[in-house]
Amino acid sequence: MSEQEKEIAPASPVLQDFKAPVFTDNKLVLYFHPYNFYSQKVLLVLYEKNIDFTPYVVDLCNGEQYSSWFLNLNPKGDVPVLQDGAFVIPNSHHIINYVESKFRGEEHPKLKPSQDSKEFDDVMVYEQALGRLPIGALSLGSFVHDDLKLVPKAPFIGPVRQSCLKNNDKVLDLLRRSLEELEPHNKSALEHKLDIQLRRKDLVSSRDDFQRVLDAVRHVLLYVEQELSRKSPRTDWLIGDQLTLADVSLGLLLHRLYQLGFENYYWSYGKLPQVENYFLRFKQRQSYHKLQPSNFEILKEMWSKTPGNYKIGAGAGFLGMAMFAAFAHK
Repeated sequence: MSEQEKEIAPASPVLQDFKAPVFTDNKLVLYFHPYNFYSQKVLLVLYEKNIDFTPYVVDLCNGEQYSSWFLNLNPKGDVPVLQDGAFVIPNSHHIINYVESKFRGEEHPKLKPSQDSKEFDDVMVYEQALGRLPIGALSLGSFVHDDLKLVPKAPFIGPVRQSCLKNNDKVLDLLRRSLEELEPHNKSALEHKLDIQLRRKDLVSSRDDFQRVLDAVRHVLLYVEQELSRKSPRTDWLIGDQLTLADVSLGLLLHRLYQLGFENYYWSYGKLPQVENYFLRFKQRQSYHKLQPSNFEILKEMWSKTPGNYKIGAGAGFLGMAMFAAFAHK
């Protein structure tokens, strides 16, 4: 590389020296990011089950997920992670199973029906269908393909969309830098993650490939519309009168589509009236309102509950570009 090229080449991101947080109480600790889809799923479950926990916002934008203390919790470098004393549970699926099993009774409503019931089988059908959708690719691709004429919601509008794309490249570079600094025997999980994210980037760059993602989402929503239409008597939720894990998954998918601006593409103007009415009901739940990171008071509360000296360069950065890293993370 010539001297001139060196001058104009972007500097490689530097991994910050994040310090491990210290907690003085015995509460559950959730390591998460408020815009990460799988973090949102766990948050909603915790809110629905009335489980008290300590929130810790991981700075995905600056690579805290690749710091040594966090990789000790989860070698894959992914959020969310739940810590219950000596127990560390990564992966939203495992976290939900853990809290569903541990927190029972009238105070903690169950979100999964009994395993020997038809309702349980119905929940699993929805969970499998919704779980196969590539949420990260859906999010990232929505910023790439302007021909879709989406109506994204603040703050993901205008120049912020391009900032999200640039920030996604930055997070990829931080992942590469982390791999350079790890010992060979510790690299396999992050190498697999890098491979997934590079393949996702290639997927969303192709309009035809991204259309297959959009069509897969449409197929699931058409199935939901059909199922909601044939329910008699009418019930508010997918399985019955009580909200289940299937509703958590579907409601959050609709929320993500709404944030990205897909509602006109999929369900508005009479396209899927049952789905549209379902989402209106979902948005009325208290847990949904507690979930919204666009609510500054909630963001401020989450930040105030997080230990104050846990990392270098934090502070206002959380309310800035850090929250964009999670939008297409995982």
